[in-house]
Amino acid sequence: MPSLSTIETLKKINHQPYYQTHLGAAYWGNSLDLMEELPEESIDLICTSPPFALLRKKEYGNVEAKDYIQWFKPFASQFYRILKPQGSLVIDIGGTWQKGIPVRSLYHFELVIELCKPKHQGGLGFYLAQELFWYNPAKLPTPAEWVTVRRERVKDAVNTIWWLSKDPHPKANNKRVLRPYSEAMQNLLKNGYQAKLRPSGHAISKKFKRDRGGAIPPNIIPDLEFGESPLIGQPILGEFNWILQQDLIQPVNVIAASNTASNDYYQRRCKEAGIKPHPARFPQALPEFVIGLCTEPGDWVLDCFAGSNTTGRVAETLDRHWLAFELEENYLKASQFRFEQDAPLLVTPRINRDNLKVEALKLAPDFSDRNSEAQETTHYQLNLFDLYQQTMQAKNLKFTYGHQFEPKRMNLIDLVELCRSNQPNRRTLQEAIAQTYYSQHSAKNTPQKAENQRKLAMNTFLSLRAYQLVESDSEDEWQYQVSNQGYQLLEAQDDPQEVLRIFARHILTHLTGMSLLKAIDAIQSRGEQPQLDLIGYELQEMGYSISPNAVYVSTMRQWLQQAGVFEKAYEINWDRVYDILELDKDYIDELYTLTPQQKYFLLAMLQMSIVEFTPWNEMVKYTGSVYKVRFPSKSFVKDVIQPLVKVGLIETDKTTQGRGAKPNRVKLTAKAQNELLSKLLASMADLTELSTTELNRSFEDVVQELEHPDKYIKGKALELLAIWMIRLTSLRFTQWRKRDYETGQGEVDVLAASDRFVYHRWQIQCKNTKRVDVEVLAKEIGMTFVTGADVVMIVTTGEFTRDALQYAYRMMDVSRYYMVLIQKEDIEAIKQDKTSIIKILDRRARRVFAKKELGMVETDVDGWEAEEGLLVDGEEE
Repeated sequence: MPSLSTIETLKKINHQPYYQTHLGAAYWGNSLDLMEELPEESIDLICTSPPFALLRKKEYGNVEAKDYIQWFKPFASQFYRILKPQGSLVIDIGGTWQKGIPVRSLYHFELVIELCKPKHQGGLGFYLAQELFWYNPAKLPTPAEWVTVRRERVKDAVNTIWWLSKDPHPKANNKRVLRPYSEAMQNLLKNGYQAKLRPSGHAISKKFKRDRGGAIPPNIIPDLEFGESPLIGQPILGEFNWILQQDLIQPVNVIAASNTASNDYYQRRCKEAGIKPHPARFPQALPEFVIGLCTEPGDWVLDCFAGSNTTGRVAETLDRHWLAFELEENYLKASQFRFEQDAPLLVTPRINRDNLKVEALKLAPDFSDRNSEAQETTHYQLNLFDLYQQTMQAKNLKFTYGHQFEPKRMNLIDLVELCRSNQPNRRTLQEAIAQTYYSQHSAKNTPQKAENQRKLAMNTFLSLRAYQLVESDSEDEWQYQVSNQGYQLLEAQDDPQEVLRIFARHILTHLTGMSLLKAIDAIQSRGEQPQLDLIGYELQEMGYSISPNAVYVSTMRQWLQQAGVFEKAYEINWDRVYDILELDKDYIDELYTLTPQQKYFLLAMLQMSIVEFTPWNEMVKYTGSVYKVRFPSKSFVKDVIQPLVKVGLIETDKTTQGRGAKPNRVKLTAKAQNELLSKLLASMADLTELSTTELNRSFEDVVQELEHPDKYIKGKALELLAIWMIRLTSLRFTQWRKRDYETGQGEVDVLAASDRFVYHRWQIQCKNTKRVDVEVLAKEIGMTFVTGADVVMIVTTGEFTRDALQYAYRMMDVSRYYMVLIQKEDIEAIKQDKTSIIKILDRRARRVFAKKELGMVETDVDGWEAEEGLLVDGEEE
């Protein structure tokens, strides 16, 4: 069902709303009658608490346990009809006792069994997704005879909450209901955890100490009243490379909350209006938890026994559409008080500027606690699935250098264009900078004039490099190239404000811009006036090596002011910061909503740098082969592509016209490239000692440079080819084993690992030779005694001899090793279609896997003789 803005657009319900808001409406009437007017499959979540089958009759009406199931089934039939296919039904239902004896009634268990019984057996056909529990510590000790008089039983303080669904996989995401780590867990994360075997027999690995942003709540959901913030409905933000690290934290299923408040806003307004409040109100924690767990902003939530309409108020705050049905008019009349202008919010809205400010400042590193020399900090890449990580010692930071790089002196685009037109010679660039910006620097024509201009131009270049607009060559300091960030600015040059916004975002997220804001904010919070020297001292306290009067601070402040981050000299415009960082878009929540299939498909596109339109069916085959995930055959576009388009991570085009046209090609959006792909490449750059610009080069360009006459360029291309093979097979880079490309025969060895294949240690060698004979393969097998590799992949720009391939087949037949041989024709195929790497690997693996893993005989394995007949003989020239 499409997203709707008003209740009228959902359905013309015959009844007039008792009251309504911009997101929902409350109706007075019998919920059975009202539900009949709702369209089929129109509601995402039904969260309600029907009257219980209690021994003592309540004023809101309740039936006896023996009649409860028959009374409830008509409601359940409507629930099933109006719920969306992946919708959820969450019922809070308390237990009761058998009359006259201290024995519990089974009515609520019999109810859920009846609801979950298959339709052909007379049931409703629901699935029991999970049982939740509402623990009410303020519940009265009833029945008094068995609890307080004879003391044969303990206090009944828990309601069972049945979470039912129409589908075994209802829409749900527990990352939306993370709760803060306990103090003990925070200390553990800070101080580290030694991997070991617990007394229970559970092995705790080193991964246990990773900070994943919060703990998944148990099935007791805590309330603020009991000293724990549930963090339900509050934004959970982190660094941009934190996006999907949270997969292993598990919430639990018990909600601890009382409903006995006697002087809250609702109670006071009821007293003022002379209206009796509802006697059994929902605690806000219950709908807050299930709404966060089972819905997204814009979804529809229904409470058909609304009472005081806590569900509607929470849904409104969390930006969900809502419907409330209630039979008792006084309860409905009183529930309006929850929506009055002065009424406090029951939960924290998802967008909270104060919280966003705090979270934005967390992007700035804080090294004030540096007492322990053993203190470590872990750096992650995009970490969709922890592909790469590197641990390094914490150390003093250097504030971003910036001298002779002020916006009042130079136009950013003109300067970057100057860099582009003069690359790769740094000397030529510095001469051009001196001539363009400093030719009039010295009024007198003194012998020092040229030297002064040269130094000023050098400072400008160093600033450009510090701001990551250019990159120096790792082998030659006087060679450089414009970085990806620089080219991104050039692409936006027609929109000067967009250029400044992109540059400011780069400063805030990749440089030390957030540390500057944090220092200024700290000074202002003490009631002091920020000055250059005070900012310098504050940055020193944060761990930066910087002079108190360094001009670098002023340079960065001026560039940020150009983008509107500073309204005056040191007055931070936090709204502009949020807009630039795009915190309100909440990328984290967007990505949390992705299914495993959507995540794997996205990860595959990132690994392969799909920046040009590519057939999605080819990407499906590639993703399925690499990540061993199955995709829906008939609903792939709806279930995988459209959600990724909706969150702005991929875009599609249609190659056919007309009503039946389908999007059949996909590529990464600029957002995905900037937010995700750049993080992946930056992490790989840290590990491989290659620049992000080099890593961003296409596979086709890399292969082309393997024929370059310059040995250095050819050797660099061979390194990049090895990294591309790792990316294409979704391996994890471990280390270089050897880089020996100074010889004309050039070769590169690299070690990699896999978390998905049966064989997980890979030893890869790339050779730029015409022939690869058996000696090379034998040498690589010998090296596995040192590397411990299971798989030896050899990639050559030439061809393997017949002897080499026969050796490989024989070695795989009789040993634990698996050999992957990629030659010239395969590289050409990969150039045409990068997804063909999987077809090649599958073809290579078929014979060996069938014999080694499945025990098949030679006659059962086909297709290999024809391939071997095409091999080049070792004696041919």
